[in-house]
Amino acid sequence: MEKNIIVKYKECLKNHAAAIGGNATDGCGEFMASGDNDTLEALKCCACNCHRNFHRKEIEPDSQYYALSLIPHHNINAPFTAHLSPIKSESNSPSDQSYYEKDCIKEVENRTEKTIKKRSRTKFTKEQKEKMLCLAEKAEWKIQKLEESVVQMFCQEIGIKRRILKVWMHNNKNTFAKRNVSSIS
Repeated sequence: MEKNIIVKYKECLKNHAAAIGGNATDGCGEFMASGDNDTLEALKCCACNCHRNFHRKEIEPDSQYYALSLIPHHNINAPFTAHLSPIKSESNSPSDQSYYEKDCIKEVENRTEKTIKKRSRTKFTKEQKEKMLCLAEKAEWKIQKLEESVVQMFCQEIGIKRRILKVWMHNNKNTFAKRNVSSIS
C-alpha cells in the first residue's frame, strides 16, 4: 500500500523587519511555486519571492498514516506547536498508536524545556568589580593590549575566567568611559 502525505504550504511567515528588531510579514497567503517540480524555481514562491521554508507547513488531517507536523516559526518568541493526527498502520494496534503519541509528546516536552532554560547571570563582588575596572582602564578597555600571562594571573587572582573578564569589559566600557568623561568636564 502506497502512503501519500498531503502537504500544503500556507501563509508566508518571513519577518522582513528582523534586522531592525521589528516584525513585518508581506501578507502572502499561500505558497505558489515559480517553476516546474524538480527544479530550483519550484522552491521559490512566485507571489512573495521567498523560499518555501518560510511558508507555514500544513499536513492534511486525512493523510493515511500518523503524521507529526512541526510548524516552522522563524520568530524565536513564537510558541512551539505540533499537530497530531490518528495513525492508520498495517497492524492498527493500540500499543503502536500510544507508542507514537508518547514519543511525540516527549519530543514536544523536550523542545519546550530547552526554550525555557535561561543562562545564569555572573555575580561579582565589589572588590572584583574594582579590580576589573582598574585593569580595564589600564588596558584602555581592550583585553588584547594585555599580555596573555598577565590576564591569566589576574583572572586566577580574582577567581574568574578570561571569557568572563572579556565580556565584562565589553559590557561596561561605555558606562565607565562616560563617567570618566563627565568627571573630567
